[in-house]
Amino acid sequence: MKTTAVALVFALAACTGSITGDDDGTTGTGTPEQAIAKQKWHDDAYPTFNTVCIACHGGSMVAAPAFVKATDEGTMRTTLLAWTPTVVNIDAPQSSRVLSKGAHEGTPALDATQTSNILSWAQAEKDAANATGTTEVTITTAKITPLICTGGVAGVDSTCPINHIDLKDVGLTGATIDFVAQQLSDSLYLSDIYVRASTQGVYLEHPLFVSWPTTGNPIPDTLDRFFAVKLNLAATTTTPTCPGPSCDHIGAGAAAFIGFPSDHRLSITFKVADPYHPGSTAPPPSSGCGTNGFASFLAKVKPVLSPVCVSCHGGANAGAKNAMDLSGLATTTDNNTCLQVRAHVNFQTQASSGVLLAPTPGQDAAHPAGGKLSATTTPTLAAFTTAVNAWITVETAGN
Repeated sequence: MKTTAVALVFALAACTGSITGDDDGTTGTGTPEQAIAKQKWHDDAYPTFNTVCIACHGGSMVAAPAFVKATDEGTMRTTLLAWTPTVVNIDAPQSSRVLSKGAHEGTPALDATQTSNILSWAQAEKDAANATGTTEVTITTAKITPLICTGGVAGVDSTCPINHIDLKDVGLTGATIDFVAQQLSDSLYLSDIYVRASTQGVYLEHPLFVSWPTTGNPIPDTLDRFFAVKLNLAATTTTPTCPGPSCDHIGAGAAAFIGFPSDHRLSITFKVADPYHPGSTAPPPSSGCGTNGFASFLAKVKPVLSPVCVSCHGGANAGAKNAMDLSGLATTTDNNTCLQVRAHVNFQTQASSGVLLAPTPGQDAAHPAGGKLSATTTPTLAAFTTAVNAWITVETAGN
């Protein structure tokens, strides 16, 4: 059965959080929390969206999502809150895409005041949704304490166990989410994150990883990095092949979760958790890094990855390839290889990126010694770090 979690501090089911009201978004009946949300929209958020975002996202540019296209202030608010994939996330306001996007397509990043105004409004929308009781039911798995990989081959050596989160608690008996967990300096790094279907198949939307301290409030992934995931996997009566029609990665299959200690329990919540949807298909996967990012990847990152990483991540080590597939690195057209590496970048705390920590001595104990760099290796650790950081800067600035 799907679990009802009335007491959660954060709410995860009402992912649009739309609140009805008058067209101007400032008046109308409702709770005090709704009135505050409408006022913050009118005073703080609307002026920012209407001056900073509307030029591109108001419908005039075909390539830009038109999430602020509207004929009036109230309609703009409704459109923003209902936009799919989510751009304003009232489940975890600080992770909203409009706040984390940064500079892009020649548009500078929001300044501190603009960011604060939008965040304050999004938080008020969350408070209003909670007050109306629309976000009490949460679809969530049971909590597990992750088994940590300290070295060796995942699933083969006892030092590197594979974790399994059973999906029976969300009504999908026999299906699991599997992953390898490693403790980094300030984060929990998960790789080989696979969903395995069973006799019902699996349809999942918006998985959110949550850390549970012994005391205190649960901690959702602050980046909410899988907010746009829609995964539709076919039913099977045998052990599924991964990747395949009944088994696939969540997102790119790897992520570093800042502030998730390894001794905290872990659960996953979903917007939707159903058996296979025959009439639904998942959105096409991202084609890779953007134009500028891919050019920078080829010029800066490819030369430092080739000498030291391809032997394992190109196919010789199945676990390494599953975590980060570099089998296409030799080409100059395989943009998905750039995307594989990008999945190991932490854009919130760049120094905590898995791609930087893995080759660094003293970090990422599960990464083999042969893949570590120093002042005497080719490339040197300093050269590797400089090249990768330069590429990340281009990716952060937009493509």
